[in-house]
Amino acid sequence: MQSLNVFEKGIGYLEAVLSYYSGSCSYLMLYILCLAYIILKVDKRDKEIFGFGGLFLLLTVYNPVAPLIMDKIFDVNSEYYRFFWVAPVIILVPYVLTGLIVSAKSSKKRLYITGMVILILILSGDFIYRDGIKLAENIYKMPSELIEVSEKIHEDSKKEYTRVFLEYEYNMQMRQYDPKILLTIDREDYLYAVTNDYSDEMLNDESNLQYRIIAALIKYKDIPVEDFKEAMEATHTEYVVLDKANLFNGYVKEAGLCEIGSTKNHTIYRYPLKEPENFELVDYSVVY
Repeated sequence: MQSLNVFEKGIGYLEAVLSYYSGSCSYLMLYILCLAYIILKVDKRDKEIFGFGGLFLLLTVYNPVAPLIMDKIFDVNSEYYRFFWVAPVIILVPYVLTGLIVSAKSSKKRLYITGMVILILILSGDFIYRDGIKLAENIYKMPSELIEVSEKIHEDSKKEYTRVFLEYEYNMQMRQYDPKILLTIDREDYLYAVTNDYSDEMLNDESNLQYRIIAALIKYKDIPVEDFKEAMEATHTEYVVLDKANLFNGYVKEAGLCEIGSTKNHTIYRYPLKEPENFELVDYSVVY
């Protein structure tokens, strides 16, 4: 989502966000149609639950002009899309469609409406086999190579918790798979790096030396080796995992990292920290 910008898209930001998640704006149209059905329906209870709230959403969250106004006031460019998960939208469409099926007075009508609902849902979304049907490689629903990387690091480290630098995709997946792999780069720093560059002032910021590691290994910026090593020490990063196609594989070796293992597509390096990190979990069992 960080690739979308309110000011670049203008009033098209709403459509861009919806397309990013659903492939089209069809689900919004389904919501509007269901909302119209609720408003025109005689049932007062349904109107009170969904009607007024729905109209408010259409005038605010789902108003194409709203992102522009809200961003100028609250600076919500990177968070605005979270509004699209509000409960009324998720609940109303299945509620109305289910109600239409249940309210049918005959089995024939119920079967007909069910078929129409299924057809609408199929045509308004993306086919699950659009990109081919992919079977999970393991019960964790993670790439097997990622699991292999985790196992090799723990085998070499001999410590329960160890800090590791991984490239973007593995960084995002490892945080879901192995909590004992401590990540050098957090999610926000990576999202910033997607669309931004690092100034000399940022790279000299002693409180955020992880910027140097991203700048070198992700942005391929010419960072002096000694500055890179200083960042490794300051962040207590003991392992670096790089794609074999990464242009800076030679750079990390020059910085003193040694290869301790590899997988089909990645190489795992260990950095000889002068002062290894002694990480301990906070004990929340004691209530003060």
